[in-house]
Amino acid sequence: MRSKGTAAVAACMAAVLLALAFILPEWLSAVHDRQLLDSPSIQLQDEEQEGFAESIQLTVAEKVMLLRSGEVNVMQLGQEEVEGVYASVLPEGWEFTLNVSVDKPVLPEMKASTDEEITSYLAELNQTWEERLEAVQTEIRSLQAVGGLPDLWNEEDEPLDCTGYGELLYIDPDTRMSFQVYHLTLSRNTMSMRLMVDIQSGRILSFTLQWGQEDIPSWGLRGAANFGGVWRNYWGMDSVSSGWYDDYTRNILERAEELYRNNGDYASHGQISFTYDGQSLSIPLECEGRRGRSFLIRWNV
Repeated sequence: MRSKGTAAVAACMAAVLLALAFILPEWLSAVHDRQLLDSPSIQLQDEEQEGFAESIQLTVAEKVMLLRSGEVNVMQLGQEEVEGVYASVLPEGWEFTLNVSVDKPVLPEMKASTDEEITSYLAELNQTWEERLEAVQTEIRSLQAVGGLPDLWNEEDEPLDCTGYGELLYIDPDTRMSFQVYHLTLSRNTMSMRLMVDIQSGRILSFTLQWGQEDIPSWGLRGAANFGGVWRNYWGMDSVSSGWYDDYTRNILERAEELYRNNGDYASHGQISFTYDGQSLSIPLECEGRRGRSFLIRWNV
């Protein structure tokens, strides 16, 4: 009898253990999930992770490669229009006067803001664009000095018109890494230059230079022979192809007006190859001539 009773108890315990094997993990998981939801430490962990992600900065070369990959998502930031004009030209550089105009609060979350808060926001926005304009002029002058750009404007020229078009956010969907850029156009008479600039580094990522017969840019005595090497160093690439300065590329950079005289309206499409971290990257370089009155060069557009 005792053996039968022992067997019965053992069978009951086995049944209970079997039931627990199915029920207990799910119950423990639910308890664990509830603890995580109720615990304040989960927010701290997320902030630490986000802070770590934000501390990882892409290099300029990596940003250029992402742009050329065509695999990044892009989002427009802000709705404001920034318009202005350079107030004067001084020996040490340009000074700027900007007028930021909006018909209503720029951000949706500012709908309930006071007039004082909106005025303060617009003042900060105005200062931000002034600083960007000063910085991008420094970049242009530096590139002109070493042959990455032709001579465009000098201190004796008329003041430049400037329109800021806004900001963009690029996101790599695979790594979730992101970076912001702003784009704007500088112009005077028949010459204009549209630029895209990396906000974090201040480096120019692309440009479209357009001019008419009254404002033909000059590359100087050396021509555009330094163009490839300058942009290799400027972006932090490892190398540029040794044969980049062939006759075809030279025509695009230096002979836009001559190409029109020989061919009429035209469009030429070339590229310059770079390497970075063992990868090859081709940057598009294009030029156009229309009706003998309008010429342009596009770089990385």
